[in-house]
Amino acid sequence: MLIRSAFFLRSLALLSAGVIWLASASAARGETNDFERACSAYDTRDFAGAAQLFGDEIKRAPSAEAWRNLGNAKWQAGHPGPAILAWERALWINPYDADAAASLRFARQSAQLAELPLRWWETFSTCLPANAWAWLAVGSLWLTIALGFVLPIILGRRRTAWTQSLAAIAFGGLLLTITGAAGIHTRTALGVVWSGGTPLLQVPTHHAQTLARLPAGEAIHSRYRRGNYFFVRTSSAGSGWVEETRLRFISSPGH
Repeated sequence: MLIRSAFFLRSLALLSAGVIWLASASAARGETNDFERACSAYDTRDFAGAAQLFGDEIKRAPSAEAWRNLGNAKWQAGHPGPAILAWERALWINPYDADAAASLRFARQSAQLAELPLRWWETFSTCLPANAWAWLAVGSLWLTIALGFVLPIILGRRRTAWTQSLAAIAFGGLLLTITGAAGIHTRTALGVVWSGGTPLLQVPTHHAQTLARLPAGEAIHSRYRRGNYFFVRTSSAGSGWVEETRLRFISSPGH
């Protein structure tokens, strides 16, 4: 009886594993087919269809490659604002994506768009992907605590020269990671103008005086918000108010 029960349970486990494997393989094939369809649409110059498929891929599994491909499709479809935003988001995830960086430079040169200058700590934060800085900061903090305080207690003796040296190195790494994390935080205020002809307003009201018309893809730095408007600094037209629906922020893929 016990042998039959064990055999039944083993067979059930193998059957469950097989079902899970088949489901995973089917999902993987579906994702591959979606990517292949997107590439095929792009190759046949169906850029709107390719953009839709790459957008679906981003909803399922956001990545720098998917954002870069979406940017390429949007640019070819004649939508510079969404294209520039997509390439910026690709670089937010992977700052070493050379293709996205080259496409972004080409698009800005073609559209005669200036890039907002970054402050030094923001430039430093582009050395690593955005999510990496928080993990490094936490790891450096705990390493500093461990080497400076916990390890001497565990060893049952006072701090030695080598533990103090390692703790100092870890503390230096902590300061660097905090600097990078600060750069990431301030860069969350960076965005682009979503559509061309966006009015830059003098005050945050619908009937306010228009100071300038911003082109699609214009880089902005948001200072603060009032209602449905953001007070922004632009790359070429100075500062003013822009309606929320006309902007997209680089660090907020859901917006």
